[in-house]
Amino acid sequence: MEQFPEPSLEDRMLKRGIVPNVIGFNMLINGACSADDLDLAVKLLEKMGAMSGGIVSPNAVTYNCLINGYCKKGKLEIAKRILAKMIEMDVKPNIRTYATLIDGYLRNGYLEEAFRLCNNMVESGLIPNAVIYNSFVHWLYVEGDIGGVALLLSDMMLKYITPDRFTHSIIAKGLCRNGHVNEAIKFHSWLVEKNLMEDAFLHNILINYLCRINNTSGAKQLLCSMFVRGLIPDQVTYGTMINGYCKAGEMETAAKVYTDMVKVGKNPNLVIFNSLLDGLCKEESIDCSRFLVDGMKRINMYDAVTYNTLLDGYCRAGMIKEAFELFTSMRKAGFLVNKVTYNIMINFLCKFGLFEHAKELVSIMFSQDLAPDFITYTTLVTSLSNKGSSEEVVKLHDYLVLQGVIPDSQTYEAIVSPIIKDLAHEFE
Repeated sequence: MEQFPEPSLEDRMLKRGIVPNVIGFNMLINGACSADDLDLAVKLLEKMGAMSGGIVSPNAVTYNCLINGYCKKGKLEIAKRILAKMIEMDVKPNIRTYATLIDGYLRNGYLEEAFRLCNNMVESGLIPNAVIYNSFVHWLYVEGDIGGVALLLSDMMLKYITPDRFTHSIIAKGLCRNGHVNEAIKFHSWLVEKNLMEDAFLHNILINYLCRINNTSGAKQLLCSMFVRGLIPDQVTYGTMINGYCKAGEMETAAKVYTDMVKVGKNPNLVIFNSLLDGLCKEESIDCSRFLVDGMKRINMYDAVTYNTLLDGYCRAGMIKEAFELFTSMRKAGFLVNKVTYNIMINFLCKFGLFEHAKELVSIMFSQDLAPDFITYTTLVTSLSNKGSSEEVVKLHDYLVLQGVIPDSQTYEAIVSPIIKDLAHEFE
């Protein structure tokens, strides 16, 4: 049977209605880069001239697609060579070219090289925009270089580049992450004074950090300031406040915020329901927890976190029968059981001295391809350590290491403790 030659890439492009012009090629190259097929993207670049009869040449968009693709893969030297090729081919790099490369170098920790690229950009006649400054500000905060951020912001002002909402959010997050929450609040006040607060975005960031450090009163003040300024809190705002109050054990206030949220027409999501459930379970309000879970099931809004939280609540309250019944029903459901579920039960069994049952659960985990993690490991080792079984501790350690479970410092402390006690007895 006669073999027909495979149609060329050009024929296939034409058949699919893709005209071999620069736009068509850019679409294909971008698609190849998005699919992580950088070799194909390079081949397409090389074929542009031949397939179009020398009419089509790559433009800045073409090279930008490739640079972006290589930066995402961390292949920065290749990306930089593409920039050099671009200049060699008399295609002028634009703001996006440099922004992509600079971000790539920053993401990979090459701060000095990123600044060098920025200087090259300025020398070529291009002025960095807010996107480029935002990248630098973010990574300087990651490095903890607060002074460097201040210099960059001054430079922005000198160049008449207006910081945008993303700049503001990066500054607020950076200050909070570096432990300067009060400075972040002052920065927020300055933005309010300058009438630069347009929505709930920055408020949500600050409320989240205040709740993380258990400053719910400060978070509440920010929420109130939103109402004063006519800003409408969104689902994220309410969810963050509810989660903060739940973690602080202020369940009555959390319930009030939930009621206010529903009153203004904001529907709670799964994360909010799970936050409320976690707070109730930590307070051992089991009846309220069950009632909430029943309501969540009625509206089909629950997940593994929901059941794990309720299971942990039963375990905290010492409700052995209920814990086992829920665990059994979760195992039957299949998809609801995960590593966290087993860790909750193993911790529960160890606390009640049911170590053999805990070991059985570890065996079941292995049989279901749910390898125990260092939490499982630490729970078991600590339980044996408290019993003073140094020989059993060492055996368990050796077994789990063979299974690929990596211990942490807390686990090693639990391992060493009974051995030291045994040695101390021997020397008495």
